[in-house]
Amino acid sequence: MITNKFLSCDWLEHGIIFDHENIIRVCCSQCNEGGGRPVLRGQFYGKDLDWHRIFEQKREMRKVQRTGEVYHQCKGCILLHEDEWDDEDYINRLLLTHWINCNCKCIYCPAISDEYLKQHNKHYNIVPVLEDMCNQGILKKNAYISIAGGESTIYPEFEDMLHLLLDYGCDNILVNSSGIKYSPAIAKGLKEGKLQLTVSIDAGTKNTYEKIKLVPTYEKVSENLSMYAAAQETDKDRVCSKFIIVPGVNDNEEEIENWLINTHQSGIKHASIDIDLRWVQKNLNSLKDHRRLYELILFTQKTADRESLYLRYDERASIMRKIYNVNTAVFGGTIQKIKD
Repeated sequence: MITNKFLSCDWLEHGIIFDHENIIRVCCSQCNEGGGRPVLRGQFYGKDLDWHRIFEQKREMRKVQRTGEVYHQCKGCILLHEDEWDDEDYINRLLLTHWINCNCKCIYCPAISDEYLKQHNKHYNIVPVLEDMCNQGILKKNAYISIAGGESTIYPEFEDMLHLLLDYGCDNILVNSSGIKYSPAIAKGLKEGKLQLTVSIDAGTKNTYEKIKLVPTYEKVSENLSMYAAAQETDKDRVCSKFIIVPGVNDNEEEIENWLINTHQSGIKHASIDIDLRWVQKNLNSLKDHRRLYELILFTQKTADRESLYLRYDERASIMRKIYNVNTAVFGGTIQKIKD
């Protein structure tokens, strides 16, 4: 295996995304100068995936990085960092987000207001694709696998999909969920220490939760979070409660403090903070003028420390920290990597 040190990222080198537009992409990062999300294949519905062609395209993109330049769609991306990169073809970063149906209606979710997407998104069973990746050895067993959506737990193949990955030996799986529907497969992965779960609750009170989610399920989600926390492997902490700041709705210290206190009391040790994607995209060129959000992130860290919680900064929170010249870890890591 040949390795070289240059500027690139884990997704560009060895990542792939099955997204909700029935497109296969390299990544989902889009708050950068180049626009992000390079396409590997369009109009994919779960059949006839040519892995030779997929890796051929990725090699062309990776070749640009090896010249010292940056692939045009990746310019200005927060994920780029200098490292020793190999020249092999395999997948060790996988994001499954090819469904859009959900059991809540988050006001910050782009899919909620995208009528074109709702009409044209075609769901397909991802299990045969994953079986092919496992059978060919394309998917590394230690790959970072993120499952999002839409809400993945409401699809009939979800339990089979998760059992397939767990039985294959994958031990670095992150499931993003609304937390409304309890999943035995998620509980199994937590108990085995192979899975991390992130639930975006986005509130510290029932009233604010319902303003954001538009469903009356605050108590149910809180109950499920406690059950998932109890299902964890004894010496592992793999459940994370997430808060997405929605300016004008939950952007205040009281809501954040209540959320972190509730998180601690439910037996969860990890929290993550982010900012509404659409708000950030709209204000991308003037983020430094919104110091209030940066101060809320500082408050979140201070309160998390007080409650003995690990805090992760996701993409937009990381960007906000970076523009104030704060060193920030690359987002998208798992709970396991946070602790390391």
